[in-house]
Amino acid sequence: MTPKQRDQAVLRIQNQLIEEVSADAVLIVYSRTNRRGTKVFMTAWGNDLACEGLAKHAFAHYVEMETEEIEEEEEEETDE
Repeated sequence: MTPKQRDQAVLRIQNQLIEEVSADAVLIVYSRTNRRGTKVFMTAWGNDLACEGLAKHAFAHYVEMETEEIEEEEEEETDE
């Protein structure tokens, strides 16, 4: 897939979210890995404050999930 085709695919996904679920803001983040390493791509649509809020919410949710997993692992080690 060429970079232009990837951009078009992301735009289709973004437009589908806007049209079908009436999204007020959309933040799409994805990564690609190849022989030279990993690259992260991001696209946002909507009010800057709403997009920033989405990013903060996603980060907080991810960090919370990671923290819970670590705590569960520590509890399991303590029980043994």
